[in-house]
Amino acid sequence: MIRNKGLFYVFFLILISLIIFRSPCFFTGNSIRSFDQTVFYNFSANNNFLDSIFYVYPYASYFELWINIASKFATFFPNYSSHVDVYFALIIKLIIFFYISYSNSALFYNAKYKILAISLILFSPPMTPEVWLTTIHSKSYFGIFTFILLFQSFENFNFFKKSVYRFFLVFNGFCSIYSTILSPIFFLKYLFEKKREDLINFLFSLIPLFINFIIFIRFALLESSTNRFLFDLSKIENFAYNILIRPVFGSGIPKFVYNKLNIESNTLLIIALFVIFIFLISILRNLYFNRDRISLLIISSFLIHSFFIFFGSLYSDFVGGRYAVIPGIILLTLIIRFFQIEQNNLIKYFIFIFILCSLLVGLLEFKYLTPLPELLKCRI
Repeated sequence: MIRNKGLFYVFFLILISLIIFRSPCFFTGNSIRSFDQTVFYNFSANNNFLDSIFYVYPYASYFELWINIASKFATFFPNYSSHVDVYFALIIKLIIFFYISYSNSALFYNAKYKILAISLILFSPPMTPEVWLTTIHSKSYFGIFTFILLFQSFENFNFFKKSVYRFFLVFNGFCSIYSTILSPIFFLKYLFEKKREDLINFLFSLIPLFINFIIFIRFALLESSTNRFLFDLSKIENFAYNILIRPVFGSGIPKFVYNKLNIESNTLLIIALFVIFIFLISILRNLYFNRDRISLLIISSFLIHSFFIFFGSLYSDFVGGRYAVIPGIILLTLIIRFFQIEQNNLIKYFIFIFILCSLLVGLLEFKYLTPLPELLKCRI
């Protein structure tokens, strides 16, 4: 945990200030987003408590407990529904930040890495305004939370702490499909460690996976006529940009280079394949020289999420925006891990530049240079 309480309080004061600074009108209910016009709110307004809590949006075909709770709660205060939306979304962010600060993580094992992780989750380029302070996209944050839980150390963990940990494994899975699909990674961790605790954690993570699988079979395969598994060749270019380039360099730098060089569509595909190739070579190099289990867990998490959004997104040629949030954060986490274990000082400094670039660009795009300013606007 962050042991310097003074540092901790100052840092969290800065976090809260940044959150309010980005879109202060969200906290006064003056944003252009209308929570009371969502499918979830409308269903909750016209149905009883239990039906609302266990509602499954057929088009999504998976369970979203947190948005169901927020929607039902908002119907009790219809004049303040936008406030409910914002503060429910804020709660999960703050829980993640507090957990990182106080947890004994094998990945974020000291104050500087905890502060770095929280900063990346708050304002790095993957954290698009599309998921900013809206409960309907809080599933991205629940997915990030479950990914962070993967690296929890159970040394000196008592029964109560283990129970809370496993509660979040199940709760996160019921709130987010992105949490659910990490269940196989918990099994991989058990295979590495061969510890009873890891096996139990995996079994708990299976609960929401099993439930969501049944829901998917029920809604997606038996009723839905929509093809969720679409693919277009340009999706490879979109993947390389949104998942591998944008998390480090943001939107402005790649677009500036693209416009200056006047790159043609055929060339874009070649560049995208080259970027993916370089990324794979970097992974293989790390695994060969370091044989680091934590890196392998991060890489496996990245691959399973990338596969999921690549073939499961609603668009045949797009995996950016909300789809790129978790893979982008996992990629930045992998870069942090490479920095931690790298022995070559030259490569280590090069990796540090990547991390620093992501932080600086993310901070610049946080409010004024954001690629989607319309999503942060207030009512006039």
